[in-house]
Amino acid sequence: MKRLLRKEADPLPSSGRGYVHVCPHCAQPLTLHDLRDGDQAYWCHPCNLGHRASDPPLSALKRLPQTG
Repeated sequence: MKRLLRKEADPLPSSGRGYVHVCPHCAQPLTLHDLRDGDQAYWCHPCNLGHRASDPPLSALKRLPQTG
């Protein structure tokens, strides 16, 4: 887990609720996988790229459309 040493606000939302994880390169939805070390990671099969669930890039979170 990263330790934040800066005084500015975290650019990532405090919760993933209301967001979908997409590939920063092709914008396709990512699949969640368990890793051998006990962590989880999101993976894009077409691009063959991914990131750990605990450290997503800002462009990997896409807001879900609001309902109703």
